[in-house]
Amino acid sequence: MVNHDKKLNNRLKNIKSLYKAYPVLEKIDMDNDGIIKTEAIFKTMRFDEHVKLTVETCQGILFVIKGTIKIQKINEDGDETNLYNIEQGEFCHEVLSCLSNLESLKIVGKAIQDSEICIIPVNIVEKYLIPNKEFLSYMYKDLYNKFNIVIENKERIIHESLESRLIRLLINKDSKVVYATHSQLAFEVDSVREVVSRKLKSLEKSGYIKLERGKILILKDLNEVLKD
Repeated sequence: MVNHDKKLNNRLKNIKSLYKAYPVLEKIDMDNDGIIKTEAIFKTMRFDEHVKLTVETCQGILFVIKGTIKIQKINEDGDETNLYNIEQGEFCHEVLSCLSNLESLKIVGKAIQDSEICIIPVNIVEKYLIPNKEFLSYMYKDLYNKFNIVIENKERIIHESLESRLIRLLINKDSKVVYATHSQLAFEVDSVREVVSRKLKSLEKSGYIKLERGKILILKDLNEVLKD
């Protein structure tokens, strides 16, 4: 009984957090006899954990309650391309291919920090969410924002050097100690570990950073490199 009460309390907290992040879901739930309360699936994604978001594994729409999920495309050779991040109140739109019976974009999600997510099953999405005009408007606005992000990232990659992207990434970490492996940084700047390692060693040789296992110490203002 104690465990049952604890699970119930945790579920109620999760539902409350879900509605706070996505108020439109609370309205839909109230108009449909608590269907979301009943069917919503709550999960914790640990740092670096992956979730497949392909048609073959499509369970429903993924909602982020807490944390950040990085969405990336995997090509036939296994190479990864970062598309955008999903944070609280945002969507992953790969589910549209599932709902529309379109070919999968071969998208995966990767937690870049411990994250709390909710998955609403496909049948509930089709019957209660998609027919709701307010939900569609919310989703399309988010899709528009994601499309803009993809375009901006594409332009940045074309017009900005890898070194500049790497330096800006380190600056945006806003810390004198960056806890990240070379592989993780490569993932974030759409490159490969070997190339990123060479760029980091060059910055270390110039005295701007110091490389240690699993972390990077920022010794000098990296903005100076961007000015050169």
